[in-house]
Amino acid sequence: MRRPALKKGEAEMGALVRAGTMRRRAHRLVSLGRRLSLIASSALAWMIAGIASPSAHALKFVAIQHHRHADASMPPWKPGKLDLQPEEELHIVGADVMDRMTLGWVERMREAYPRLSVTMEARASGTGIPALIDGRGDVATIGREMLPAEEKAFIDKFGCKPFAIRVATGSVGSLGKTAAIVILVDKGNPIPGLTLAQLDAIYGTDRKRGEKTEIRTWGALGLKGEWEKRPIHLYGLAAPNGIEAYFQARVLEGGAYRPDIQFVKGSGFTHAFNVAVHDMAAKPGGLTYATLANLEPNVRPVPLSENPRGPFLLPTTETVYEHAYPLSRSIYLYVNRPPGKPLEPKVEEFLKLVLSRQGQEEVAKDGVYLPLTPSLVREELAKLRN
Repeated sequence: MRRPALKKGEAEMGALVRAGTMRRRAHRLVSLGRRLSLIASSALAWMIAGIASPSAHALKFVAIQHHRHADASMPPWKPGKLDLQPEEELHIVGADVMDRMTLGWVERMREAYPRLSVTMEARASGTGIPALIDGRGDVATIGREMLPAEEKAFIDKFGCKPFAIRVATGSVGSLGKTAAIVILVDKGNPIPGLTLAQLDAIYGTDRKRGEKTEIRTWGALGLKGEWEKRPIHLYGLAAPNGIEAYFQARVLEGGAYRPDIQFVKGSGFTHAFNVAVHDMAAKPGGLTYATLANLEPNVRPVPLSENPRGPFLLPTTETVYEHAYPLSRSIYLYVNRPPGKPLEPKVEEFLKLVLSRQGQEEVAKDGVYLPLTPSLVREELAKLRN
């Protein structure tokens, strides 16, 4: 496999690495009392969600990473007529990491419909689906993909999946902000790029993407010399976790993971993926999925492609915004809409707002999450009409 050119995006990636290093240094200067407060509040959020965090806490604040605006060709939102009842409410429940854009949407709804009480509860992603199930929420905001256990709980209650609408693109490389997933290897590893089918054969046992044989050594990927017989030592996160669940669904197409993956956990303020990266320094031949925020001097990200013909890409603002990078992620809102049934008018109007030029500009203002492209907006709007 020919080594792909990496000039495009190298400066952007370097900026992300420097930003990540600065954030980690700043974190170490936080007082003990502040640390204890952060740990307590994060633990409470996870207990509310009913899901144990397998890694160190993701940062809730992230500096602005892009200045992209919503595409001007998107249709503007023109509020429709709602027949509201006295004291009628619209409850938005879910992710704290989405609070900036969610508040923007809420304020626009309040301005357009002053007689509608629009509320927002932003504790944790894991609170969104439970709020739909017990009727406390009309719209669930989840700062990651829905977990299998959440989907099962909803189906058990209502007999169908929750209705999902894509409303934003995840970040290029920020912890806690639905970052694009990268594959990290030793900095001296000469592998030029990987396809998703190869990753499936590396991490999985079912090889649903069509690779004929399992891939267990670097030689099976074409490397020679000292790398030819060197085993691929894999790292990952134990379930349940949004990144682990996404990787299994997207890369393994729902197939089973290998049983010999070394599961890593966060330690103090060291994120789980950085624990893996530190371990890789002592064990040549390692490979882990992670994010650009976890880059350290001893590792590098591998360009990825959907197929062997390429292009092999790294995550940049452009490749993630366009979803050209294969492991770019999306943000969804979820509502309780049975198949064949219309959306509740106030919920439909809220979703139309989110998928409008004004709504996507609220996403852009976040400066970390990315707005949708016009083509993706059209796809999601079509779902509202079906």
